[in-house]
Amino acid sequence: MTNGNLKSNTVRSYISSLKIIHELGNIEFNVNMPLINAMLRGAENLDLYNRVGKKSRKVMTMPLLRIIGHQIAKTEWNSDSKIIVWCVCTVAFFGAFRIGELLAENENSFCPPDTLLWDDLKFRKDNSVLIHVKIDKCRNTNGTYIDLFEFEGQNCCPVKALKALKEKRFCTGKPVFQFYNGKNLTKNMLNKVLHELLEPIIGVSAYDISGHSFRAGLPAAMASNPDLINDCEIKTWGRWSSESYRLYTRLKIGQKRSLFKKIVNVLEN
Repeated sequence: MTNGNLKSNTVRSYISSLKIIHELGNIEFNVNMPLINAMLRGAENLDLYNRVGKKSRKVMTMPLLRIIGHQIAKTEWNSDSKIIVWCVCTVAFFGAFRIGELLAENENSFCPPDTLLWDDLKFRKDNSVLIHVKIDKCRNTNGTYIDLFEFEGQNCCPVKALKALKEKRFCTGKPVFQFYNGKNLTKNMLNKVLHELLEPIIGVSAYDISGHSFRAGLPAAMASNPDLINDCEIKTWGRWSSESYRLYTRLKIGQKRSLFKKIVNVLEN
């Protein structure tokens, strides 16, 4: 577990699968389960110590997104670089994307099934954009389709950014987030850029921001207004099929207050 950097739950799953395979083949499964369980329990306890003191990843917010846009505008980058970085930020935020669903892993090459290409975008007449993630985390057979809508009257509109990028960079079969020189924007490159843009404004807290921060941004904002948006709607927008969305939304004070009001109503009835 230590050398393979595996979680105890993953090891439990492997052992369970091995047991099933042995049973199907009528092969005796000679494993000292009490000893294995004791070792796994010890690994779980050690993991608790490892978590102490670790900083949690910061969630992207609308004010922070606007700051990023302002900082990009102030840079001396060429217009190509500015629009690509700004575009991926707005798309990732409003689509609650996993950043790996948008960007290539390598700056010099890309895997078409894993990378968002121009062919995966459909610009509709109603000013919305349909994005096809061909291989999502849940490994759905046909991938996943995400709708992006116009944020009217706002500069941080993902549809507006995509249209601006399309005018400059549209090329069939190529990654959406690819520079003029043929280099791809990658997760590591984006993280570095975010740190450089935000450090002058928020100091060392900038290093708690990464591409993954966009994934939880909109769902977290939705969760902070429980009277307007319910859990089912949060799960739908963030494309979560389980209760794991709670790890991303981090129950906000507003949601806690609303929950407590429900508890009080239960106690008073």
